[in-house]
Amino acid sequence: MFLLAVFATLLVSCGQNQREKKSQVAVVGGDGLSAEDLMRKVPPEFKDFITRRQWLQLVHNWVDEKLLSSYALSHGAEDDPDVQRKLEDARRQILEQYLRDKIIAPKIEISKSEIEQYYGEHIADFIREHDEIEALHIVVQSKVLSDSVKKFLKSDSSFCWVAKKFSEEYSPQDSCYLGWFSRSDILPDLVRPVFKSKPGDTVGPIKAGGNYHFFYIISYGESGTPRSLDEVRETIRQKIFQSKFDNYMSNLLDSLRAVAKIKIDTAAIDSISLINRANQKNISQSKKQIIDSINSETIDSSNSMK
Repeated sequence: MFLLAVFATLLVSCGQNQREKKSQVAVVGGDGLSAEDLMRKVPPEFKDFITRRQWLQLVHNWVDEKLLSSYALSHGAEDDPDVQRKLEDARRQILEQYLRDKIIAPKIEISKSEIEQYYGEHIADFIREHDEIEALHIVVQSKVLSDSVKKFLKSDSSFCWVAKKFSEEYSPQDSCYLGWFSRSDILPDLVRPVFKSKPGDTVGPIKAGGNYHFFYIISYGESGTPRSLDEVRETIRQKIFQSKFDNYMSNLLDSLRAVAKIKIDTAAIDSISLINRANQKNISQSKKQIIDSINSETIDSSNSMK
């Protein structure tokens, strides 16, 4: 993280220095942190849950990173060969990610029919190996909170509304949805009451792992049955995307190689290979000599004891 902060400092543009002061929430030297940049530090689904104290902590973290990276640069970090190599590696990774996300990905289209066809042709890959349950989940830490959850659920309150109000594991992104799981995925004390229930059942409170758990059972899938297309749609989309991406990259590299001036010194590579093999041989011989010496000393010691 610190190296990335150094890298970010090196890439500060003139445009950043010219931002309007009213949009900056912090300034260190000539560098400013805009409200927009601060907002980008938090995933959109969590912004509504960040407190003032947490926003302030993010700003302080940015200030500290700027101070430390500037200090490192003033002490020769930019001229250090190891730092230069790591910065170049980071730059290359950023450019590769840009190529993937901004250039290639928008050109890849995956139709509904492609996903359905893949599912039909590879349905054997989606067979359940164990019984599975799809459920919603609420977890609280105390008996008092457990009783409150139970009261709300008995009054026909929405399960996820209750989860948002009480659950320790409520996620703004996934709400109270736990997804599919097998017996081995949950605490042993939860297995029997959860897996003997039926779709539509509300289960709980169950005390396990020091907490109190509630489940709403959505679906049940038996071992040996295929997962539905809806369950694996995103997995299939990712597989198709990766296949198309690999093909696109292969074709792109072929076209780039065709016009680029590329020279590879195979003699130098052969020399490196020979040197490496010679070093490995010397290391192996040294290890053998050490082992032989230890064995010899052990035998001499045994004979002297006789």
